[in-house]
Amino acid sequence: MTPWPTPRLPAPVGHYVAAMQTGQLVYLSGVLPDLARGEDFATQFDTCFDRIETILAEGGQGLASIVQCTIYLSDIGLWDEFNQLYRRRLGQHRCARTVVPVGPLHFGAQIEVQVVAEATRSAAA
Repeated sequence: MTPWPTPRLPAPVGHYVAAMQTGQLVYLSGVLPDLARGEDFATQFDTCFDRIETILAEGGQGLASIVQCTIYLSDIGLWDEFNQLYRRRLGQHRCARTVVPVGPLHFGAQIEVQVVAEATRSAAA
């Protein structure tokens, strides 16, 4: 197993790494939005996926490399807006996906996204 470097993102606050590669897969820890960029749901969604793209780019990958995506929503009432934003952001790419309504998320976020992606090369430092 090899941690992926994420020098363009804030360091994790807890005892974990942002991404870990094993074999041809990279596992991203749950990605929270940058609440300083805005608190509306669309902005939170975009900052989560901006961060995911940044992490995947470290290994030369993009959103089309996502194999599985788990989304945690603070309110199931966000489902329709989420689904529209997700469709727009991922375009024609479809991966396995789970959406879990969970109630309050850390720091007041409305969304957290966890991803497993294909890794065609190592992003090790």
